[in-house]
Amino acid sequence: MHVGDDDAHVAANRSELNKLLSIPKIIYMRQVHGNEVINVDFDTQGEPECDAIISTDKSVGLAVLSADCLPILVSSKVAIAAIHAGRKGLVNGIIPKTINQMIALGATEIEAIIGPAICGDCYEVDPIMYSEITRGLPSMVAKNGRSNLDLISGAISQLQSSNVKSKYVNVCTKQSNDFYSYRRLQNTGRQAGVISF
Repeated sequence: MHVGDDDAHVAANRSELNKLLSIPKIIYMRQVHGNEVINVDFDTQGEPECDAIISTDKSVGLAVLSADCLPILVSSKVAIAAIHAGRKGLVNGIIPKTINQMIALGATEIEAIIGPAICGDCYEVDPIMYSEITRGLPSMVAKNGRSNLDLISGAISQLQSSNVKSKYVNVCTKQSNDFYSYRRLQNTGRQAGVISF
């Protein structure tokens, strides 16, 4: 709803997704590249402004939208979460903050899957930004000798530090024409990652 697409077209796509997944309600976020985590349930109205949503409500699905950033879906027996993790979110600790809130709800044996995202070979940033970020988060150093950030390695490292098992769908959004990529196309749509109980 915020990337220049037709609102009616987006609403129709979302309605079709609900039908395909047989989920009564899918909750989306208004993602802002921050580290706000919000608990939601069936009564949640609109799109919370945040970059992670958590629920213990078995009647909802949680959605994260992405076009290079990391869509991370997190599961446990008592709580689920959808995380939007870009460069800023990783630096600001959106992943551990979300996991800690899940644990506070009683979650154990937490697992995560990272969906298609831009790879380290394709995500070059300003050398000063690179130096500042990798000094604090060395796991984000891409192994190509340039000022590239590896968001995926950074996320996996943060998940491991929170004792969360993780898997990654090994697809680079910039390299694959099957996925939306802001870096490749600028004006583009978003893929949705959805999790439910």
